[in-house]
Amino acid sequence: MRVRRKPDELAVAFGDLAFAVAMFACGLFDAPLWTAGLAAFGMLAYWSWTRRAVLNRLHGAAWASQTSLAIAVLIAILGGAYWLGLGMGGSF
Repeated sequence: MRVRRKPDELAVAFGDLAFAVAMFACGLFDAPLWTAGLAAFGMLAYWSWTRRAVLNRLHGAAWASQTSLAIAVLIAILGGAYWLGLGMGGSF
């Protein structure tokens, strides 16, 4: 019998923070834009994996609306972190 382990909320929160810090570092060190895109894609994959229990319970329009809202918020946060990194690095 397999027991499904629930992910630790604090560990998931630190994972989310790590991606935001990575995006900030991409902007701060003026990394190529494809690197920031790779970090954003990784964040979306990480988000969908850690929220899979909740996402699997949603169906149809509820799944689509919640997922699209979450993706928009994640992209806004990651874009803001990248922009702040650019500003701190002096590459505006």
